[in-house]
Amino acid sequence: MIRQALMCVFKEWTYILIAVVVALVVFVFATWLPNLGLIWKITVSHSVPLLDKAKILASLVGSIQTNFTVFSALYTIAIAVLFGLNAAMVTYYVKLRKRLSRQTGQASAAAGLGGLASGFFGIGCAACGTFVLAPILSFVGATGLIALLPFDGQEFGVFGVGMLGFSIFLAAKKIREPLVCPVAAEGHARPYPH
Repeated sequence: MIRQALMCVFKEWTYILIAVVVALVVFVFATWLPNLGLIWKITVSHSVPLLDKAKILASLVGSIQTNFTVFSALYTIAIAVLFGLNAAMVTYYVKLRKRLSRQTGQASAAAGLGGLASGFFGIGCAACGTFVLAPILSFVGATGLIALLPFDGQEFGVFGVGMLGFSIFLAAKKIREPLVCPVAAEGHARPYPH
């Protein structure tokens, strides 16, 4: 079912492009996240030439090798790829449903956003663990809870991968299901269960 839906969606180059662009944006954002202060100073600085700014920003993408553990690098890459796939599939599904009915696929889109959010909170480098979640939790005094987790908060990244995988499954299921209401045995249309 998932393979058939993927083949249906990615036979069109526009959805391949959506998946690649979204995956690259998520990956670049994840690798830049631990260095946002440096990136801001470089981009607003008038003393750094534009070509040097581009070189520095491109080199910061390579921080996946130095700032991330192998485990966190793997789930960060997985989150980027799965989110790109999910974005393309949800876009395809929404366009398909808008064209044929008033259904918009809110369950698949919500699962995709949930996967991104949990993956985003799990992004972190080797030195600082969950880079995004720790400052947020510090406002409520819950940073000690991350220390109690067996992988120091990297569970959120794994959870994000799982949520995105589940969202892709839901999107594939929605794409492959019939576009009409089920028909009862008597020949009368039943109300659509959504």
